[in-house]
Amino acid sequence: MTAHLRPATTGSLPGCDGIRRTRSIHRAALALLASVLLALTAASAAGAAPPKAADYPPPEIGPAHQAGPKPHLMLLHGGSFLYDDEEFEATTREMASKAGFIPHYTTYPLGNMPAAVLAVRAEAKRLREKVGPDMVYAYGSSAGGTLAALLSGDGLVAAAAAKAPVSNLVSWEWPLEHYGPLYYERVGLDLPSRYRLSPLRRAEKQPLLLVHGIDDQVVPISQSEEYANKFQQVYLWEVLGGHHAERSQPEVLERTLIWLAEIAEAQAQGTIPR
Repeated sequence: MTAHLRPATTGSLPGCDGIRRTRSIHRAALALLASVLLALTAASAAGAAPPKAADYPPPEIGPAHQAGPKPHLMLLHGGSFLYDDEEFEATTREMASKAGFIPHYTTYPLGNMPAAVLAVRAEAKRLREKVGPDMVYAYGSSAGGTLAALLSGDGLVAAAAAKAPVSNLVSWEWPLEHYGPLYYERVGLDLPSRYRLSPLRRAEKQPLLLVHGIDDQVVPISQSEEYANKFQQVYLWEVLGGHHAERSQPEVLERTLIWLAEIAEAQAQGTIPR
């Protein structure tokens, strides 16, 4: 089991210990997610101390079973808003399809984060007009996770998952050390736009799962902790590993996409609101 198990501050997502939540919104409906991490529920329900990560093998996870049309999934690569990620499609396409989604790999301008935001918003709106406003979801990694979080915050996707997103651009210092002190100028961000485009500092309209490695040295996990603590629609799954935990542990990505597929199915059935 790859989840870093940690007691939630005010309860945990039913069936998904290790995914932190801060309020009880949709508690009964979200019990549908029990299939993702069902084996971890018993210890928490009994009041026992959380087991170690290695105590449980990964549960068997099969493809999602939507009764109607397949939902569409926008997939957004990382790269610090400067670079493409040549491995992203290869590591996500099969799992996205297996989870029951129709994948859409969304390109966006590099070296200009405000333009990237406009591009993914435009693509989300285009897909919503084409397939229906309730049929579009998003998954993104790192910088792409930030874009996915902005889409869910704006209500342009029905739900999203974001792996190690930068949720607070104001306090993110890693790129200044890695790319130089002019990094934010290189990606078109002044201080006001860093505030404006930080998901933490905006509204959050739709369910969002944050997946974050506890040893991430690129985007501190404290960013996701603060984000999940602020919004009732935001959930945090802490996993072992660093910034690319999902590549050394493919089941992390698999479970993330299954979580999103379960949300899509519950929304399609009317069990939870869109």
